[in-house]
Amino acid sequence: MFMLEYDVVVVGGGPAGCMAAKYAAKEGASTLIIEEDAEIGEPVQCAGLISKRAVEESEISDSKSFINCEIKGAVVHSHSYELRVESPDKRAFAIRRDIFDKELAKEAQKEGADIILRSKVKSVKKREGETKLTITIATATANGEKEIRASVVIGADGVKSAVAKMAGLNVAKNYLNCVQIEGEYETEEAFAEIFVGKNIAPGFFAWAIPLGAENIARIGLCIDKRFSSHPNPLLFLKRNLAEHPVIAKKYKGTRSNITAGTIPIPVGVGTGAGLRGRRQKTVKIDKEAGIMLVGDAAAQVKPVTGGGVYYGMKCGKIAGEIAAKACLTGDMKVLNSYERRWQKEIGKEIAFGLKVHRLRCVISDKDFDTIFHTLSEEKVLQHIKGKGDMDYPSVVFREFLKHPRLIKLMARNILKYLYTK
Repeated sequence: MFMLEYDVVVVGGGPAGCMAAKYAAKEGASTLIIEEDAEIGEPVQCAGLISKRAVEESEISDSKSFINCEIKGAVVHSHSYELRVESPDKRAFAIRRDIFDKELAKEAQKEGADIILRSKVKSVKKREGETKLTITIATATANGEKEIRASVVIGADGVKSAVAKMAGLNVAKNYLNCVQIEGEYETEEAFAEIFVGKNIAPGFFAWAIPLGAENIARIGLCIDKRFSSHPNPLLFLKRNLAEHPVIAKKYKGTRSNITAGTIPIPVGVGTGAGLRGRRQKTVKIDKEAGIMLVGDAAAQVKPVTGGGVYYGMKCGKIAGEIAAKACLTGDMKVLNSYERRWQKEIGKEIAFGLKVHRLRCVISDKDFDTIFHTLSEEKVLQHIKGKGDMDYPSVVFREFLKHPRLIKLMARNILKYLYTK
C-alpha cells in the first residue's frame, strides 16, 4: 500500500487546526490537515460572536468577507434588572463561521499545508519497529481506508476528540449543551442581549445576537445539565421563545439554520488550579513521535462565556511552531514546552473562569438580581466599560468580586460552592 508521509498531521480543520497547520508549514514542516466533513467550516456549531482581538489573531486580511456586523455592546437581563453596557471601542463582531474557517484554511494552504476532506481518523498508533505514528483514515472514496505517517499528530478535532481518546489524554469531564436558531427578532442597533436565570439557561446563559440584516438574530443558549431540570437545551429554547417576557415579545416566529453544539468544561489548569486539583494534559510523547491537542480538543475555552475561537487560534500558533521544531530537530521532548507556553498565556484565565462558572451554577435568581444591581452602580459600570474584555474577563471579575455586596453574596453561597461536584 502506498503511504503518505508528513512531519505534522493536524486532525480537524477548524480555527485551531488551521492555525496550527499554518504555523507548522510556515516553520518548514511538511503538514497535512485531515477534515472529516465535506467542507471546511461546515456544519456550523458556534454562536459566531468573536472579539476584535480574535479578528486580528486570525491574520485574515479581508475581514469583510466573514463579518456580518459590529456589535457595539450588550444588554444583560436578570429576573428583575436590565443592564446596558456599551463598548467605547470595536470589541466584538457577529461573523459567518463557515466563511471564517474557509479563509483560515486558505491561509494554511498558502504556507504549504495540504488538506484532505471527507476523511475520518480511525486510529493513531505507533507500530513496533517504526519511529513515526501511523494514522489510519476512512475516506469517502471507493478505496476505503488509507494510512498516513507523521512524527507529530495534532488533535484539533473538537470537543469529544478522537485523537485525545486514542492518546489517553483527559482534558474535560463535563460539557455544556447548546442550541441556536436564526430568526426574525426585534434587534436594537447592533447590541447583543444576554439572559440569565435558573429556568432560562441553567448553569449558563441565553443570547440574541443581531446579524446586521434587518431584524434577524441568532437566538440560543447553553445549559450545564448537572444543574438543569432537563438535559435537552432545546426544551429551554422553545420555552424562552414562547414565554420569556423579553425574548417572546421580540421574536417574530420564524426560524432557520438550527444548530446544536457542545462546549467542554476544562478539568483544570496548572498545579492545584483546577477543580479538585485535576490538571489538563495536552501532550503525549513516545520517543521519536508525539501527540498534541489544541482548541476545543484541549478544552482551551473560556468557562465564563464558552468562547474558544481566540484561545484556539492563539494556542494553534504555539502548537504549530513547536511541532515543526520537534520534527525538524528530531527532539520530541521539545513538545513539552507547548504545555508550558499555552498555560502561561491563558491558564490563569481558564482557572479563574472555572471558579466563576462554578459560582454561577449555584447562585439563585435573586442572587443574579443582586449582582446586576451592583453592576448598575455608576462607578462599577464605568469600570466595566473601560476594562471589560471578552477574551480576558477575569480583569473585571477580580475587581468586581471585591465589592462588599458581592462578598456577602459569596459568603451566603460558600457551602454550596464548596460541596457542589
